[in-house]
Amino acid sequence: MPTIKDIAKEAGVAQGTVSNVLNGRGNVSSDKIILVEQACAKLGYTMNQRAKTLRQGSSKLLAAIIPNVHDRRYTDFFLSFKNYAESSGYSVRLYFSNDLLAEEEFQLQTIRSEMTAGIATFSSCTKDGRNIYDEIGIPKQDVVFVERNPFDSPFYIGFDYAKAGLELAEKLTSKKCSRILLITETLDYSSQNEFYMAFSAALKAKDCVLHHVQTDSLHCYTHFLQVLNDLESVDAVVLTNYHLAENFSNVSKTFYPHLHSPIYTISPLFTIPSVGCKKYELNYRLMGRCAAEQLIKRKENKRFEIQPMILHNDGMRNWLSKIPGSTCKRLTILTLDSPTARIMENMARIYTDATGIEIKVAICSYDGIHEILSDLGNTDAYDVIRLDHTWLSWFGEHIFAPLSELTSSSAEQLFEPFIPGLVPQYTSVNGVAYAFPETPSAQLLFYRKDLFENTVLQRLYKEQYKEELAPPQDFEHFNRIARFFTRRFNGHSPTTYGTTLTLGNSGVAATEYLTRYFSHSHDLFDANGNLLLNTDIAIQSMKELIEAKDYSPKRYNSWWRESAREFAAGDTAMSIIFSNYASEMMDSDSVIINKIGYTYLPGQNSLLGGGCIGVSKNSQNKTEAFDFIKWICSEEITTAMTLLGSVSPCEKTYSNYEVLDTYPWLGLSHKCIAQSKINRIPPQKATCFDERRFLSILGMAVNTVYNDTATPQDALTYAIQSYNRTMK
Repeated sequence: MPTIKDIAKEAGVAQGTVSNVLNGRGNVSSDKIILVEQACAKLGYTMNQRAKTLRQGSSKLLAAIIPNVHDRRYTDFFLSFKNYAESSGYSVRLYFSNDLLAEEEFQLQTIRSEMTAGIATFSSCTKDGRNIYDEIGIPKQDVVFVERNPFDSPFYIGFDYAKAGLELAEKLTSKKCSRILLITETLDYSSQNEFYMAFSAALKAKDCVLHHVQTDSLHCYTHFLQVLNDLESVDAVVLTNYHLAENFSNVSKTFYPHLHSPIYTISPLFTIPSVGCKKYELNYRLMGRCAAEQLIKRKENKRFEIQPMILHNDGMRNWLSKIPGSTCKRLTILTLDSPTARIMENMARIYTDATGIEIKVAICSYDGIHEILSDLGNTDAYDVIRLDHTWLSWFGEHIFAPLSELTSSSAEQLFEPFIPGLVPQYTSVNGVAYAFPETPSAQLLFYRKDLFENTVLQRLYKEQYKEELAPPQDFEHFNRIARFFTRRFNGHSPTTYGTTLTLGNSGVAATEYLTRYFSHSHDLFDANGNLLLNTDIAIQSMKELIEAKDYSPKRYNSWWRESAREFAAGDTAMSIIFSNYASEMMDSDSVIINKIGYTYLPGQNSLLGGGCIGVSKNSQNKTEAFDFIKWICSEEITTAMTLLGSVSPCEKTYSNYEVLDTYPWLGLSHKCIAQSKINRIPPQKATCFDERRFLSILGMAVNTVYNDTATPQDALTYAIQSYNRTMK
């Protein structure tokens, strides 16, 4: 392997320069960084991580020991553990024990030699067996035992397994099950023992017959066949391991197809509905995140107080529990075109299978749905209407049935699962609740993380602008960075354009302008309802928007979906996108997956978007329509839809780490919704304002300046006059 001396000779620079580049130190020019990187590539040099750790005297490396990757609970745990650790600047290595003590001991020897900062382990040690961690000399504070706690360690994370056992026993006895087969892993594992003790005691109290078998993934098939041969019949089968449950189901269907006993299992959390076993769910992704967080806190704060962590059980989640019976044959949904509309079509099949009610989803464009709603009259063609939340104050009273006419529940009870801050702007007009929030979203700044962290580009930017390359805090810096990443102005740029622009119809163009305006001010109108477009801030915002024209493709995007796809194509460095369209960046043809950075909008004051959904006041099926809305807006369904590319109004969705690991920016979007401080409606018209008409006026001003037919000041003055004449 080449040495630093070899690299220095090849690059024509000093050895100290090579060392600084390889270790990310010093004030090295962009030209020399390029020379060193080219020399490393030519000579085939790669950094030895262990040698680097030894030189630095510390490690930012975590280890995870899991039994195998066949069991989803372990893969869920590891993915979340890894994602959290890497987002905190740590690296992660994965080791397998196969639930064999000798294999776990071997892996620990390797981990110790790597100077690992912390270990999370599903240990195969038992309470009465050897403590290989003490024998090898692993410091107690460097280990968190996960799910199994063989030595009653305070460094432990698990679930309430006794509660799981009790609740599953209660579920079975409520269904009149009296003969039950229980299949567990070895009771030497604390989690299995806790479950068994609670489960068996609860069944004994009800005089149930329990047949118990212990097994593992290596011998389960033999054990399953033995028990199925020996048992005549059981009312239910319970397994404490989802992987074992899948295997048992396969064996039963293959060799004993006449057996139809329901199968219950402890399971990782399933975000997407699935058929088969009845699942008692535990959030192993949350467990992985908590384990990584604990280890990092201990590493970085020696005084961090350590206590066992018992996580909440999600339990039995019934996807169809909110669906009553009905004689209605069909519901028609009118909705704005968006990723959610397509996802709703697919999810509605579950509803139809459960109720027999056909769901017809009528998808319309932004302009098309506005025309329909403006001329809705007394037509009963639609049972449920989903519209842009900014239209609620204008259309709400005219098209929706008040929720108080549909249910005896209070608005507070109905809206309790939703994100704080969505009520009343997504739900109510004049203090009356008409709709449920469905797809609340916030604008975020997405950027090419790989480019912003590139050493050469960082140095080039600093040499040119005398400041660090980092996500912009205001639109002056936004345009500066966009210029840097536009090849027409910087021949070293790896992208053709610095940013995207979304200027489709006049309403969309107005939104692009307001994005800049609200980075400077919270108020678009004064207390008397005067439109504040004749201010220095208003003119500056227009100039900031028009400057971005030079750093974006000549053919601007009509909608945020197009901007997301353009960004995903990889030839643009930054893009401002509403979070409900950001999933478009992850399509199969995207070239930037794993290269996406995200942050607050410049000015940290995001416009909010997304839709709300209500029952048409003309519907002949109001009861069924309301039941559908409650179902489609429930936490289980909105979380599943979010994993498929939508966004959720439910607070609990944002602690689902399968969702957040897939779309990590949703956590930030959730914060932006609560933090947004935007007053875009005149106070005198807060309960009835035609926002689409207003945005059309403002968008016309944007388009005239963009097309160079008016100055910013003249166009904004005309917008004020037009507003005063037609809307004030």
